[in-house]
Parts: sequence; structure tokens; C-alpha cells
Amino acid sequence: MMLERSHNDNPRRRSLCAPVMGLCAVSLLLGGFARPVGAEGYFTIQVIDAATGRGVPLVELRTVNKATWWTDSNGIVAFDEPGLMDLEVFFHMSSPGYEVPADFFHNRGVKLMPRRGGSAVICIKRLNIAERLYRITGQGIYRDSVLVGRSVPLKQPVLNGQVMGQDTVIATPYRGKIYWFWGDTDRASYPLGNFGASGATSELPGHGGLDPSVGVDLTYFVDESGFSKPMCPLPKGGLHWIESLFTVPD
Repeated sequence: MMLERSHNDNPRRRSLCAPVMGLCAVSLLLGGFARPVGAEGYFTIQVIDAATGRGVPLVELRTVNKATWWTDSNGIVAFDEPGLMDLEVFFHMSSPGYEVPADFFHNRGVKLMPRRGGSAVICIKRLNIAERLYRITGQGIYRDSVLVGRSVPLKQPVLNGQVMGQDTVIATPYRGKIYWFWGDTDRASYPLGNFGASGATSELPGHGGLDPSVGVDLTYFVDESGFSKPMCPLPKGGLHWIESLFTVPD
């Protein structure tokens, strides 16, 4: 599940990446700067929106031998590939609604020099009006940020309620919280998960909850194992979902 926001480009931000040469990618060695805990073993790649400077989630970076990485909700990839460190590496880049300039051979990507403890920032042009902000559900929302020691807004940034992924979301405010419900919900331990509707709550923004531009901290309804439990546990089981929500008199 992914959140986007729609806004017009701010012309004052258009020059954010202009000083960086080529494809707006720059590799940095941390040198004397303080390194985040856990970052020493990784080369940190961050993909940012050229108009806003915000990290872009779900950007695919692929080497010429088709090894693939995806940016997390901070736009970060924690890169540590034996054989490719301290070597110039070309990364093909793609993401729906975003674009990197093509070279003479129509390859869209950037060349980097991955070094442990170093970092690179890559600007990517947004074609969509809507800006991709972050994932709300699933495993590894801030996986790479955690690996390289970057700050994250969520209390459980890598796995929450043992939920690997979900579909068909419905949400509504109720009694000072937001109630969330989903359909099919995958679990880590087996391909078949919860098919009886999943549920969670989050605090309202300004009342203990995160600003919507930052993220959503979910508290799942879970079973004894810690996995998201069915909200509609019908006696005969089977597959069932919540189609809509109503507030009615008790």
C-alpha cells in the first residue's frame, strides 16, 4: 500500500539538484564526518525527487547482470554487493511516473562508485502530478534506512503485525482514532495468510499521530502469535472481506 500526494511544482525548488553534474548523481565519502551506527558496511544510495528533494520509494536500481534493488520509503538502498565495491557500476533506473534521462544507447541510469561508508544522491524527474510519499503496509518499509542508520518515523519500520503485504484498504475516523481494514493479508510463515479481513488503528494527526506527509503508525489487531487476526471470524471460515463501514446506534 502506497501513499501519494498531488501538488504543483514549486519553481523555487527546481534548482535543488542543479549544481550536481551529469545525471544529478554525486558520490560522497564520509571521511571525517560522523557515520551513523551500522552504516560502515554499506554504500548508501538515495534517490530523491528533483523538484522537492524528498526520497522516492519503489525506484528500481538494476545492474547490467540484472541484480535488482528497490528504494525504501526514504528513497534509500543499502548497497553491499561483493565484487562490485570500489568499482564503477552502472545502475539502470526505472519507476512508474518518474524518469531518468536516456543516453545515446537509450539506457536510463547512472554510474556510481560504491564504497563502504560512502553515499550517493540521485535526482529523478517526476512526471506524475502526484508525488509518491511512502509505503503504509508490508515488510521492509524502511529496511534500508535502518541498515544504514538513518532516522525513520515509524515505531515498527521493518515488520508490523507480521504483515508481509495487504490489499483493498478502507479507513474511517471513529472515536478519536482512524480505523483501517484490508482484504487479503500475507504472512511470513506461509503463502496463505489472513483472508478474513485485517484491522488496525492509528492516532489522529495532531493528537498523537504522525503528520500525513510523514507516515502512518499502525497498531494491528493481532492473534496470539502476533500476526494480524481476522476481523470477520465467521463460524464456517472461508474467504470474506469488508466492503464498507457504517456507524450505527448500538
